[in-house]
Amino acid sequence: MTKSTVGDYTTLPSASDFKINIKSGTSVLWDGLIPAYDSNMKFKAGEYSVTATYGTEGEEGFNKPYFVGTKSFVVNGGQQTAVNIPVKLGNAIVRIACTDMFKNYFPDYSFTLTTGSGTVIEFPKNETRGAFVEAYKFSVSGTLTSQSGQKVPVNKEFSNAINPATCYTLRFDANNAGGLKLIISFNDTLETVDLGKIEIND
Repeated sequence: MTKSTVGDYTTLPSASDFKINIKSGTSVLWDGLIPAYDSNMKFKAGEYSVTATYGTEGEEGFNKPYFVGTKSFVVNGGQQTAVNIPVKLGNAIVRIACTDMFKNYFPDYSFTLTTGSGTVIEFPKNETRGAFVEAYKFSVSGTLTSQSGQKVPVNKEFSNAINPATCYTLRFDANNAGGLKLIISFNDTLETVDLGKIEIND
């Protein structure tokens, strides 16, 4: 895994793009975009919570980040209360990278990522964007076309739990030592797939 920021994969929202939801217990006192909130709104003394969100929870795909944060606060009689809400990415990012060796053996390729909730995300050749997905399992299928035009199907499921606010790179590599092998690395783990007899041009 490589260190990265959310801004590497999407345009970051500004504070005015967030919605806030203010509650007293289970009662919703206010809900809407931050610019529409009246900072002079008065509350009775007591305990409250505010949740800030951007994006739609459960929505998956390119440029689909979901940010969320909740803060509890207390209002004292006759005083103004300032509340800072820390937010973080609520979904994960998955990207696909292919080495130069892989591209040498397979000049044409494409992948399809299917998430645990059934969302299908296409990764065509040379796609470098990261897809925002729920922190859950996913599978990848693809078709690799060799130098001689032979098409090779690839299917792989990743059932290990993935964490929110984390970017995962699924890297494809190839070598021709003792027969062409596809090397898939994910989350610091390596898996070698024997592709059998593949015709490779010299």
